[in-house]
Amino acid sequence: MRFWGIEPKVALFAFPYALLTFYLNSALGLRTPRFPEVGAVLVIVGVALWLICYFQVSMAYREGKLLTDGCYSRVRHPIYSIWGFLIIPGFSLAVGGFMLGLPLVYWFAVVKFIGDEEKVLEERFGDGWREYAERTPRFLPRL
Repeated sequence: MRFWGIEPKVALFAFPYALLTFYLNSALGLRTPRFPEVGAVLVIVGVALWLICYFQVSMAYREGKLLTDGCYSRVRHPIYSIWGFLIIPGFSLAVGGFMLGLPLVYWFAVVKFIGDEEKVLEERFGDGWREYAERTPRFLPRL
């Protein structure tokens, strides 16, 4: 599996849905509630966290190491979590209308394909991955 993991597969689900919702929102002239301020805050916080995680995982990937600290000490897939709980919902809240369904489409695709990525990680890192996966939740940190 390449550096981008399952993101290309997830994008094949989410991007067409997003295009369709832009069209439907415009064609139907929907005047649904929007929350652009809340959406902007979620997106800004999400992008900042995503950049931190991205730089951490990029360095580990170049070195061929399993990243288990930093952002990855709390959840196994923080980048997918950030996109699914902050960036995409924030964008959806700012746009409104049918776009509010985009986080559901995103999570459907992530859950559908995450096993593929985890299988590759297990094959590559063996017991290290299995121990990490056993103690670290997939998407939501433990309290």
